[in-house]
Amino acid sequence: MKLASSTSRNVQMLKNINLISSRTRFLYCTQTESCLPPTLSAVEVLGNTSACLCDVLVLSYKQACQNQTLPHVQYLFNSSTTFTTGRNVLYEEAMKRDTRYLYYIFMDDDIQLVDSTGTYPNPWRGFENFLIDVEPAVGTVMFNLETVPPYSMSRLRKYKMNLGCPLNESSLWTPVAAFDAAFNAFHLKSVDYILPYTEEFESMSIWLSQVSTIIKCEVMFRGGVITHTVIAAVNPKHRPYGRGHMDEHSIAAVVASVEASLPKKYKNASVIMNWKKKPDFMYQRSTSSTLCLKPL
Repeated sequence: MKLASSTSRNVQMLKNINLISSRTRFLYCTQTESCLPPTLSAVEVLGNTSACLCDVLVLSYKQACQNQTLPHVQYLFNSSTTFTTGRNVLYEEAMKRDTRYLYYIFMDDDIQLVDSTGTYPNPWRGFENFLIDVEPAVGTVMFNLETVPPYSMSRLRKYKMNLGCPLNESSLWTPVAAFDAAFNAFHLKSVDYILPYTEEFESMSIWLSQVSTIIKCEVMFRGGVITHTVIAAVNPKHRPYGRGHMDEHSIAAVVASVEASLPKKYKNASVIMNWKKKPDFMYQRSTSSTLCLKPL
């Protein structure tokens, strides 16, 4: 079994986990007010378990869903969760299942996948096929709040150009150093090393849990976070929420927390040293040498 990562010791570390044989390969996990929205329950998205090879886990946080008609969709209800604690409720429930899925896909409930190039008739199935074919430690897509420019016009490509990285224009995917939390697929063999999300800094900013996730991925699975450059996620609803304040002081606290939690062999990892030297999210996102690694 492949596991996309530039560091062989990380693959060796994970080799003893076995996938339970199951035709259902993906577990989609999301939080929503009540029932799974029509944009996700549609047959061509997640509404047909035979098409998506998936189960769906939904945490309702305003009202319990009374219209539970899809047998592969399980609902939970908790009205006291936040973004981070809600995702951890989903993670804990996912880990209780007898089935071990190839990927655990955590996403916002207003996500829509698009492909402006026409490469994939159905971007959802295209992304799932990408996960099966490439098997990244973490699979992501391009992301923009409202409009998605083509990869040739993206910030990601500009970062690579500024670093002098090979652009590999023909490749449909590329390693990244940072990624938005809106749509992330965690491999069976990496998920327990990355999750649960840290709740330690949520009073400062809900963004900091993702910063912690990003640093863990960079340390333990550097080069294994792969973004599909054709498929993009848009979240047109993009609710207003209290983001809090994220600055170099709060990020430095996250870095220290991650470092303390890591196995001893990672304590002096160059990624940790770089974040300690410059605890600036945008700087690390745009200057990491991970961006120059060769796509698989």
